[in-house]
Amino acid sequence: MKTNNTGLLKRLYIVAIPLFIVLFGIVVKLVTISVVEGPELRQKSKSEVLREMVVEADRGKIYSADGKLLATSMPVFDVFMDPGAPASEDFEAHVRGLAAKLAQLNNSKSAAGWENYLRERRRSGARYIPIQKEISYSELQAVKTFPLFEKGKFKGGLIYEQKNFRKNPLGKVASRTIGYDRENGAQSGIEGAFSHYLNGKDGKRLQQKVSKGYWKPLMDYQEVAPINGQDVVTTLFSNFQDIAHDQLLKTLQKYQADHGSVVLMEVKTGRVRAIANLGLSKRTGEYAELRNYAVWEATEPGSTFKLAAIMVAIEDGVVDTADIVDTGNGIFTIHGKDVRDSNVKYGRGGYGKVSLAHAFRVSSNVGMVQAIYPHYKNNPEKFVDKLYKLGMHQPLGLRIKGEGTPFIPRPNEPGWSGLSLPWMCFGYEVSLTPLQVLSFYNAVANDGVMVKPQFVEEIRERGRTVQAFPTEVINPAICSKSTIGKLKGMLEGVVEDGTATQIKSPYLKLAGKTGTSRLNYWKQGREYQASFAGYFPADDPQYSCIVVINKPNPDIGYYGSVVAAPIFKALAEEAFKAQPTPYHVEQNFAQHDAIAESLEAIQQSLLHHKLPDLRGYAARDIVPLLENHGMQVLVRGNGRVRSQSLVPGTRFTKKQTVTLVLG
Repeated sequence: MKTNNTGLLKRLYIVAIPLFIVLFGIVVKLVTISVVEGPELRQKSKSEVLREMVVEADRGKIYSADGKLLATSMPVFDVFMDPGAPASEDFEAHVRGLAAKLAQLNNSKSAAGWENYLRERRRSGARYIPIQKEISYSELQAVKTFPLFEKGKFKGGLIYEQKNFRKNPLGKVASRTIGYDRENGAQSGIEGAFSHYLNGKDGKRLQQKVSKGYWKPLMDYQEVAPINGQDVVTTLFSNFQDIAHDQLLKTLQKYQADHGSVVLMEVKTGRVRAIANLGLSKRTGEYAELRNYAVWEATEPGSTFKLAAIMVAIEDGVVDTADIVDTGNGIFTIHGKDVRDSNVKYGRGGYGKVSLAHAFRVSSNVGMVQAIYPHYKNNPEKFVDKLYKLGMHQPLGLRIKGEGTPFIPRPNEPGWSGLSLPWMCFGYEVSLTPLQVLSFYNAVANDGVMVKPQFVEEIRERGRTVQAFPTEVINPAICSKSTIGKLKGMLEGVVEDGTATQIKSPYLKLAGKTGTSRLNYWKQGREYQASFAGYFPADDPQYSCIVVINKPNPDIGYYGSVVAAPIFKALAEEAFKAQPTPYHVEQNFAQHDAIAESLEAIQQSLLHHKLPDLRGYAARDIVPLLENHGMQVLVRGNGRVRSQSLVPGTRFTKKQTVTLVLG
């Protein structure tokens, strides 16, 4: 009996021990699942029925300074279909009518093509097929009424996804400056530079899976609400912008130019009130905002650079505006190369012996070289150092991307030659963008204070200003006050009695400099750049402006005075009338009319070779008139004429000298 019990126990152990091991393994696995793997598995299970959806924040708006909407986010919708969602009888009853409507929405397929496509995709078991991308909200409402789609998502198979589309209500006006901020990381203009203000912060929402491919928001879930982006208020005036755009477009079309730009800037603040950039599209044959040429394109500026060259020489005390320079026959040979004045090609020779101010007014290249080069030829570093001290070799440091890098050559560096210094005197062998040139002219208008161009005035949140951008001073004094006065006088002389007399305005005094540079001149081609830089009103500068027209048709016209300067005049007159200034507009017009009448009387007297009473007049108004009638003028002091060496009424002859004492 004992033996039988022992055998039975052995058999029980043989069976029980494996069972115990199996049960122990099951318990261990359950504990492992519950304690160790449990959280991960529960999260995985949860994720299969729940997901967190991003709730996109609304991107902030961009406004002009006068409240016009320049950029805003508008919803667009991508339309899809689940062809397996409708019941068989509904699908068969409505598929042909739906196909006809889809052919109208998206003509990539005919009605028959759409029907075949929907049937084939339904047979293959597809549950998510594209129909049309980026339709408007109103178009979506129409799509919802299509046969079958009118039954909705679950019975009709209609699926749509919303995304935001950036729209510029003013179209392509200033589009390169407004810019973009794309998902692929590409950025430009204000959109890119101020994206961290515009973006906002996305929210979150939990969704629950209700069937394959279908999700719904959980209403009892406390979502993280999105924080919408802040609004950006630019410095642009919409009416100024329209004028700049229209005038630039008309000029490019008239002269069949490749591209061009216009910038209008407020003198005291550096706020850019208008900026237009248009280029000829090879694809469409139309002009469009292809690049921000004013910010990006650095070229040899030509004669607009003469102002900087003269400023350096005046500050060094080696020249003065009254100095006499001999332009000879308009050709000056240096190191085997000819420097030529523009009138030589028309058989008019040179200007002879004239004042440096007169040489500047008529834009004599020979005059610039003869006046400046001898004083620096043995020490060109001194001349270049002054330009570097001014900061003309550095970018302006704009917030918006893509600023071109200026180039000012240095002696003993690669590329420097014996021609570099004389060529720099009239704006060659240096490279500057239009906005960099304008910043220098704006500093002259601003009594020597150079300010950074500014494209944004403030950031707003729900109509309240949260950050303002004050004026940034780059250089508090580019030169002495006395030099500034002389530069202003020469710039006014260009319009009154120089290369830009055709843009004299009956409403306000203009000041500036024409520029005509030959592109790729070493290739002996006929490509030119016409420009004009200046400011207005000349006697109380409010705005500065630059116009650059690249590659006009030379058979139609290519001089800065003919191609670029008229845009400056049109924009100046319209801007002056459209935007209130610190003084009353009507009073200002009346004041300028009175001045114009007085100067006209002086002009009539000079025509009869009689010297009028010049006391009380600004030297910048009088000296150009006298020199234009052949008189030699010596000026002592600054300001208005206090006395004159010749008695009023004196009959004068050409080359006769008159001394004006100012005070």
